[in-house]
Amino acid sequence: MESYQHAVFFEANNSLDIAQIQKYFQIKRKSGGGECEILKVGANTYKICFRDKEAQKRVLAQKDHVIHLQGQDELCISLRYDDIAESDKQTKSSDQQMCASAKHMEKVFNLDPYLLRYLSECKNATSDLNQRLSKLSSSFHICIDSEKLVVVKEQEDKDSCPPKKWHFAVEEVLTDIQNHYILHFEVETDRLEILEENSLLFNENLIKYHEKTLAVVVGKRENVEKITKFIDALQAKQQDQRECHISEKQFALVKEQFEQSRKSSFSNIEISQEKPGTVILKGREKEVDAGEKELLNLVKGIKEKRIPLHHSISTFLESSGGIQLFQNRFQQSLRSPVMLENAGSDLLLLSLTDGALTEAAAAVQRDMCFESLCLEKTEKQSPGFITLKDHLNDAVQQANLGSVKVDVAYQERSNPINPSIDVDIVGYTHEVCRLKDILLEYKTNNEDIHQSLPLPMPEMAEQFSDILSFFGLKSSTVKVNPTCSPVPRVHLTGPRCEVEGLKKNLETFLKRLVSKRYEVNGPGVQQFFQGDGRETLQLAKKSYGVQILPVQRTQQSVQVPTDASTSTSLHSLPVVPLPHCGPEPMEVDYLDVHIQVVIGRLEEQQADVFVAPMIKTNLTSTMVGSCLLKKGGQRFQTNFNNAKGQRTLTPGDVLEVDGTLTLGCSEVFFIECVPKSAEALHSGLARVLTLCEQQSRGSVALPIIGPGLALSIPVKDAVDILTREITTFLSGFTGSLHTIYITIMPNDTHSEEMFQTVCVELSAKMVDNTGQALFNSLTTDLDEIVTAESGTQVHLVFGDITNETTDVILNTTDFTTTDFQTGVCKDILTKAGPHIQSQLTGAQVQSGEIFKTQPGGFPCKQIMHVCGQRSASVIETLAKEIVVHCERDHYQSVAIPAICAGKGCMDPKEVAKSVLQGVKDGIQGANLRYLKTVRIVLLKINVFLAFKEMAQHILGINTQLSVPAPLVPTRVTTRVRSSTTGERHATTTRASRSLSLPIRNNINSLLSLPVALAKAEFLVIGHTIDDVSNACTALKRAYENQCSSQSISSEDINCLSADEMNQLNSTVESLHLHMQESSSGVYEVMGQKDGVNEVAGLIQGALRRQLRQMDQENLYGQVTWCILGQRGLWQKLSKDMNYKLEKRDVKDGIMDAQGVKWTVDLRNMVAKASGTRKKTKLKRLENHSDFSLPIYWDNMNPHELVKVVNLDQSSTEYHNVKVDFRKTVKQTVLKIERIQNVHLRRSYEGRIKEQENRNGPDGAEEKILYHGTTEEASKAIMNTNFNRRYAGQNGTVYGVGTYFAVSASYSANPLYSIPKSDGTQLMFVARVLTGRYAQGQGTMKAPPENFDSVVDNTQDPTMFVVFHDCQAYPDYLITFK
Repeated sequence: MESYQHAVFFEANNSLDIAQIQKYFQIKRKSGGGECEILKVGANTYKICFRDKEAQKRVLAQKDHVIHLQGQDELCISLRYDDIAESDKQTKSSDQQMCASAKHMEKVFNLDPYLLRYLSECKNATSDLNQRLSKLSSSFHICIDSEKLVVVKEQEDKDSCPPKKWHFAVEEVLTDIQNHYILHFEVETDRLEILEENSLLFNENLIKYHEKTLAVVVGKRENVEKITKFIDALQAKQQDQRECHISEKQFALVKEQFEQSRKSSFSNIEISQEKPGTVILKGREKEVDAGEKELLNLVKGIKEKRIPLHHSISTFLESSGGIQLFQNRFQQSLRSPVMLENAGSDLLLLSLTDGALTEAAAAVQRDMCFESLCLEKTEKQSPGFITLKDHLNDAVQQANLGSVKVDVAYQERSNPINPSIDVDIVGYTHEVCRLKDILLEYKTNNEDIHQSLPLPMPEMAEQFSDILSFFGLKSSTVKVNPTCSPVPRVHLTGPRCEVEGLKKNLETFLKRLVSKRYEVNGPGVQQFFQGDGRETLQLAKKSYGVQILPVQRTQQSVQVPTDASTSTSLHSLPVVPLPHCGPEPMEVDYLDVHIQVVIGRLEEQQADVFVAPMIKTNLTSTMVGSCLLKKGGQRFQTNFNNAKGQRTLTPGDVLEVDGTLTLGCSEVFFIECVPKSAEALHSGLARVLTLCEQQSRGSVALPIIGPGLALSIPVKDAVDILTREITTFLSGFTGSLHTIYITIMPNDTHSEEMFQTVCVELSAKMVDNTGQALFNSLTTDLDEIVTAESGTQVHLVFGDITNETTDVILNTTDFTTTDFQTGVCKDILTKAGPHIQSQLTGAQVQSGEIFKTQPGGFPCKQIMHVCGQRSASVIETLAKEIVVHCERDHYQSVAIPAICAGKGCMDPKEVAKSVLQGVKDGIQGANLRYLKTVRIVLLKINVFLAFKEMAQHILGINTQLSVPAPLVPTRVTTRVRSSTTGERHATTTRASRSLSLPIRNNINSLLSLPVALAKAEFLVIGHTIDDVSNACTALKRAYENQCSSQSISSEDINCLSADEMNQLNSTVESLHLHMQESSSGVYEVMGQKDGVNEVAGLIQGALRRQLRQMDQENLYGQVTWCILGQRGLWQKLSKDMNYKLEKRDVKDGIMDAQGVKWTVDLRNMVAKASGTRKKTKLKRLENHSDFSLPIYWDNMNPHELVKVVNLDQSSTEYHNVKVDFRKTVKQTVLKIERIQNVHLRRSYEGRIKEQENRNGPDGAEEKILYHGTTEEASKAIMNTNFNRRYAGQNGTVYGVGTYFAVSASYSANPLYSIPKSDGTQLMFVARVLTGRYAQGQGTMKAPPENFDSVVDNTQDPTMFVVFHDCQAYPDYLITFK
């Protein structure tokens, strides 16, 4: 306990867990403490003793400590210097309770004991408190023992001030007193001495209380602060600093002795080594003087010894860390430590004893060595010297495992007649001697010789490198030169031992070899073995332990029949076993993979690979491809054309194109896509990621492919495809790929939706079902940005402010009722409730003012409402005032939107500058105590990016920018990975092209092509006849397995267009296919599968074109695309234009029935005539399975059966209905509504067919008639049609049916169109199937036989009566007055 002298005290009950409390105070980062012990010194009193005085000071600076005890509630401990036992403390509520009796009220306060003593001893302080309390008719008395101050109010004044109000007023007085009179604690010895030496500074108003190790100064705040500043100044003057010029080695030797002296004689000084060769002592002047004297005396006792060494040894010791190794060794083996350091060419040894120096010097001279040998007639690039150098390097590496023990240097002498090399070896004696032995052995075995060996066949000379690999032999030190003329022979040149060893091994292997010449016949056979068949050759070599050499036709070799199995035994000696030829096991090293969602264009990124979509192998078929071309330039177009060549890709294939210097990538992978096809996108993305793995790519950048006009894949589907392929790929081996960038264009229509969806999908898939992470991190350009500004955090958040839960929410509004019903303002007020909106209605708010309301139902504490007035200065002022108001109202957090960047339509950068500058001005220099968090919440991507950019300048946030990566040119091929060896091989993919119209073709052009039969000849070499025969069989089987045939009828060939026929001829010729006619008249295509499949694809493409025509026919009944004609009437487009619009294939425009060409904007459903400024509208009608919408109707949802459309008064449709109405009626038309009732219209059109079947093609006789009605009846008619059950309400002169007038004026009669209270009337414009009509009579309930309706006058009818409900359709409803 002697070392634990710095104590503090606290009180707690008997059930205290001492171990957990001690652990808390030992952890500096939690409590501020350090090494300590805890003792119980009273019934409920405990003492904490710290070893370090600074630890005591730190824990007392935080008087109250809250400790989390395991399995128990939190424990709050209050620390103090003295050991006076405190009374059991009551809770705060009981300490400050208000007691009422018959005579008086009183309130009790627990104050610091030193403050209580001061209030009782200082007359001015006592008077001050009495004056304050007297205003409340109250007095006080102090209980020093219990550390309480009691405030009393007499009963007679109780009624003058209510208890609660008195209670609050007294608390306020005591709070002011504690702020006015403060306490200052001093525990440092130096500072305590200063206080003692300057006792005259204290008086009756500034009192010092002194304990054993503590002094407490109490008084007015300004007086106490002056005392502390005075102490600081005096203490700074008494400090001294001294530099002692002592090397690190010297100080290390005497450090232990010096520390012992320091602790006993001058413990308060501080020691530091801020620069080499200097030790700094800090402290009081007397102690610094004593410390300096002691340190220099100790240094004088250090002994020195110099050892002369070769400069190479000195350099080696310095660079290899040998000096430190010797010091560590001497530290363990010698009684006194020894330090070493280089002193020029000598080694200087330092120690405190002569004996240690002598032993250390002997050890260094014994263990270190330098040797230099000269290798005469040796060149630096000679094979023998390279081998020697490799051996020496291996020996050096082996010797230097763990630590550097030896080093070798080579120096070439420039003598052309007698070249030589000096080899210098330096290091530890044992290792130097071992390397010297290697050099001496080399000198005895370094003579170069030349020998040759005959070969049995010329093919072996041509492919001798493969023969060496087959034998498993290496010739790294022997120069091997095979020749064919005049006879096959291999020449060997090099060191004697190497040449003789290699020749002996070659002779041994050649003696037992078996060879066979073998031919494989068939169309395209040579191309097969030069392409995909290479893998077969490698597999046969490994499987049967043979070597397969191609035989060129121009060679003069022995001809062997195709199926002959003649084997030649070259020699009769025993067979030497072949080395193992199987693949070596592959070590899989999984890398950390990071995914980053980037807001920006693909061409602006930096990655090894870019990924882009294309349609029909067209570079500019998508916006991504066009942007890449714009930045990559003509060079990139050339690279694309070279990669494309004559290939035809199928959906899902990948085209690899080299990047250019202007693009930030090495390669661009183009995926062949099909509009609305998820399957092609799935396949393409999987191939892209596999290629990245196979080519050891480190990073790939790709957009979210699919959304947009080109592919028309929904955002959710496109994101799902992308994330599924990424996670599937990441679940296995990923090669070198470590970063995946997903790019999103900031101004895209779906950018916000794509960003949210891809982040949610990736976050959900970051960890699999087994708890393993598929990738290591997911970061985005829209991640929340946090910066500290004068202690307050400012957040930039991409999100919706209505989701925030801060103390304060800011609502932007122009304080109009209209604004309350739109945008974010509506969302906020809807959550808050109608009573909050009612407070805003009619509110008079001046420019730059803030209108505050309660939150209502919104989850916050207050809502601030402001109007930015589309003014940057107003917005900046508001942002600053928001901060000021939050601080003044004691709010800790606030959420602010981009004021006026939405409905206000201001430039986001201007808004960002104003908001950020205002927030910064509100925070800087304000010394905020309450407001800790300002969240700027931004709903749109472009707004967030503007704020992010502006924050760099205003708040100092750094954003890392992308830079282009260096290019790595590669070949343009499609690569796949072998499932067994992991090797990559080139493959070719083909697909059919787009076709033109078919014509009659002449098949003889195909049959006249040259016969594509060919042969591939090989020399197969092995150790046994069976191995060679099996390899030959495997070659033939592999070729046959890659071949196929396809039967094509003459009818199918005749479906081909001229272009397709030319392509078919080219394909058969270029892919070395064979085509012949069978006896049944069917044509047979034979050759490799890819080629045969491509021919079949051409035929199928022609059939698909025919199917497309059928699709157009079927689509025309399902969907109708219309264009608004020149006279304002809707016109149907032709079937092919209808198909193009539905498939969104409008990049080339459309043509209407009049032959006018239009460019199309499907987003806005408008078309523009080519060469003019004329625009018109487009419309898409989606028909029901049994009903097609009329062309003039608006589109209806599948489940929408009734729709009432208010016509535009400027439309031709409105004009035509009105003109017909006004021909006979003078009232004013107020409104015309179109009735779209699917059920009624379907029945009506069914009736048309029925009457036409009965009466002939024109037998329906549709007429436009009028029918007056009322508001109540009109609703029923629009839903259920005209009903005969209501016949007779206005008379049945011509029969019991539904009456329609030819003239609108008749139906406008108030008798039929009964006016409403406001004077408006209603009339239907109806389509009526009058058909054949007869004279009506009052008793009729149906028309006469063979008639469809009756009239008032068959010669000139003005009234029609029908008796079938579906014989009329209410087309329009006119409101007039």
